[in-house]
Amino acid sequence: MSTTSKFTHWQRTESQFLAADPQAVYSIVGNLSQTGQWMKSFDGFIVHDDQRGVGTKVDLLPPGKLFGPLHRSTAPSGSITRRNQDTLMVEFTQPQPAGEMVLRWQVEPFEHGCVLRFTVELNGPGTTAFKFTVANALCKDFAIAAARLYRIIAPSAHRKRDAQVVISGGRGFLGRNLVADLVCRGLSVSVLTRNPEDGFPAEQYSWDGVHQGAWANVLASKHPVHLVNLAGERVDKRNTPENLAALTGSRVASTQTLAEAAAAAPKLATWIQASTTAIFGDAGEEELTESSPVPTDQRALPEMTGVASAWEQAFTEAEVNAEQRYLLRTSLVMHPDAPLLGPLNLLVNTGLGGPMGDGKQWFSWIGLEDWLRLIRCLLGFEEPPIPAGLVHAACPKPLRNTEVMAALRSIAGLPGLPTGSLLPKIGAAVMGSNARVALTGRKVTSEVLEQAGFEFQQLDFAATVSS
Repeated sequence: MSTTSKFTHWQRTESQFLAADPQAVYSIVGNLSQTGQWMKSFDGFIVHDDQRGVGTKVDLLPPGKLFGPLHRSTAPSGSITRRNQDTLMVEFTQPQPAGEMVLRWQVEPFEHGCVLRFTVELNGPGTTAFKFTVANALCKDFAIAAARLYRIIAPSAHRKRDAQVVISGGRGFLGRNLVADLVCRGLSVSVLTRNPEDGFPAEQYSWDGVHQGAWANVLASKHPVHLVNLAGERVDKRNTPENLAALTGSRVASTQTLAEAAAAAPKLATWIQASTTAIFGDAGEEELTESSPVPTDQRALPEMTGVASAWEQAFTEAEVNAEQRYLLRTSLVMHPDAPLLGPLNLLVNTGLGGPMGDGKQWFSWIGLEDWLRLIRCLLGFEEPPIPAGLVHAACPKPLRNTEVMAALRSIAGLPGLPTGSLLPKIGAAVMGSNARVALTGRKVTSEVLEQAGFEFQQLDFAATVSS
């Protein structure tokens, strides 16, 4: 695609597997008047013809306190422009100033279920503006939307699995995507959370990460129970003693609290304990795998090595009542909606998308789909089996910061000036974050996954984060 066309044409597709009958899925997806029941990224549609055929007048009800009312008062109606019962596809087109926005849903039969694809396509000179104001927002949280859809499909059209997965910290970026993925695959999922969310597609149990309570009962079930502990304060904070204490305390306390509850319950099938490859601090050129020692010298940064070491120690010292125990050090998980990409793309789109610092620091990463599939393997739901113990969730192709920023500039079709070290530090101070997240690096891979035969499917960074 040429640089010029990137400003007049844009497309993004999100997809999700559902362990459900394709026809049952399409009976809801193909009826746009029901879209608002499961896709909450906008308020749905008003369909003006019960036949729902091609040419049917349809009003899009977009989200937002500003854009929503403006669209409803000024925009013309859209229409169904394609609908095919045989290929299980429906398409809606909304006229835009000198262009159009196309929304397309496609249900594709797949082994033991189907794949639901949702595409947003923009055409015309307003592409860039609509990409940032509404189009990406329509795609956000699509996995959660698909999980809501799964839950309203007739139970007779589901494929269920006799297993219970409990996720602490299930409302963050990784947690909510894991919840959605497992729900859509027919698993019973329960989430331990401080702030329950309306319309969330899994059972939610209130907890504070410190005290025992009624939530502990979810660890007892007639089916195998698997625990995934992702709980902890957001890591990208200013490097102060108070923040370090909060980061460490939230992780240590929640791990100890879960271990206490698990000790009083029947033996768990699996416990996956989250950690981070940031435990290696600022590792320079060293190549790091599961057999590499954690640094204790100047490379050991307190907000990285210090927090993660205490987190892992809480797990290794606990009486972990589980058949299979994993310590999962996750690198940066990449997806168009990944939290880290927000500030990086902001730099790119303001012309400052060049190398950060000297640009040589290593960037270890893993695509979201690979991370989700790895979790399913650790839980024993997919092949290959992964031996219990320490595992690095990191793809075998780490990149330099220079390469990461070049990929993001290529996607945006924009040049970029180097930011050096001062600008990230100033930006981090203004945003209350930590510049060392971007200015330090680690070259981390996994010998455990290589030996187990786990095959990564997301090795192209640009394709993984393209939106």
